[in-house]
Amino acid sequence: MAPLLPPVGAEVFVRFTPASLEKIQQRHEAEEKELQRKKDKNIEISEDDLPKPASDLEAGKPLPFIFGDPPSEFLNIPLEDLDPFYQSQKTFIVLSKGNVIYRFNAEPACYLLTPFNPLRIFSIRILIHSYPSFSPS
Repeated sequence: MAPLLPPVGAEVFVRFTPASLEKIQQRHEAEEKELQRKKDKNIEISEDDLPKPASDLEAGKPLPFIFGDPPSEFLNIPLEDLDPFYQSQKTFIVLSKGNVIYRFNAEPACYLLTPFNPLRIFSIRILIHSYPSFSPS
């Protein structure tokens, strides 16, 4: 039986690594095979049966209090997605200083820059920095 509440503390936050990307690809392929098997057997899949993203883990929203404050070493670095809906999709999250969730695609950017490329990591840090959000009054 699955636990009702997610674990709290540093064990929730896991760095996004090439090994975690490989796990995501395997989960995605397994889901695709399952969907294809259901289509081959003419099993109808209703919209209600499909998984949906958690509304409290949307990009741009602050991290819910149930997860606690992430340790400072997990801020501004790629992390595995916390939302079960996205765990089989090629995405990762980055938490900014205000615990705001930013979600990024793990596919290579411009067909060149993997999520682990230093230039892409630097670009993400610039993108999520709080300075651009200041607006003059």
